[in-house]
Amino acid sequence: MKISEVQPHVKTLLEAHPGLVDAAVVLDDGTGEANQSRQIVLRKTGLCLLVWRVESGGIVDRSRTGAVVQRLDVFVFVEENMAVCRSEQGVGLKHEDATEYVMEALSGAKVGADRITLEDPPFINDGRVNGVNRVLVCASTLLTTVPYGTG
Repeated sequence: MKISEVQPHVKTLLEAHPGLVDAAVVLDDGTGEANQSRQIVLRKTGLCLLVWRVESGGIVDRSRTGAVVQRLDVFVFVEENMAVCRSEQGVGLKHEDATEYVMEALSGAKVGADRITLEDPPFINDGRVNGVNRVLVCASTLLTTVPYGTG
């Protein structure tokens, strides 16, 4: 799987989890549009899952041939506007439960030849700011890069 395919794949995994069917999943593309989308979702239904752009977590292994195995960090922000989410118009899914479902959806899921694993710690509770609870789910997978023309 290419690096550019990991983030949309994570979105698909989240949308497929039965506990998250009512949650909006937004991809952060770095343009700022994701921020606007998540704010709209938080005002409308109260719960947003923001899939952050994939980052390199460093080299795990390398060989003299030039092949490199690196860790790709995968982050999902779970955000709940409690006033909206737990109202009649909201999705009614608490951020703690959504966090658990995100971890279930990602843990062990196939990404190319490898699988996603949860990091330690698997989530970080960022607390509540302006009525929005925010939790960061931390996971990773591996990517093997083989020099052009050798693989």
